[in-house]
Amino acid sequence: MSPTDAQMAEEMHARENLLDIVQPYFESLPKRPSRRAGNVSRVELLGRGVWSQLKHYLLLVTVNIGEARIDQELSAMLPRGSQVSIVGAFESLQASPEVHSA
Repeated sequence: MSPTDAQMAEEMHARENLLDIVQPYFESLPKRPSRRAGNVSRVELLGRGVWSQLKHYLLLVTVNIGEARIDQELSAMLPRGSQVSIVGAFESLQASPEVHSA
């Protein structure tokens, strides 16, 4: 069953509200003073493109060493009922096409 116009508008409104809340925070992460580990160099928010799943997101945070423990900060600013889970640290094994520094 297809969602109604009202349901689609509600989901889009929820997504826009979330972006308004998190965008300044995400932009601030790479600008934080350096520490021994967990320094954020990049933040990317991915979202589902399927109706009824527009409120599902994946946040990729690139750090120098270790993990950026931002789960408590993020949980505090998100709407009630939001779930935040840290999957853990991963390292790049391969990228296509390869990115070369100039």
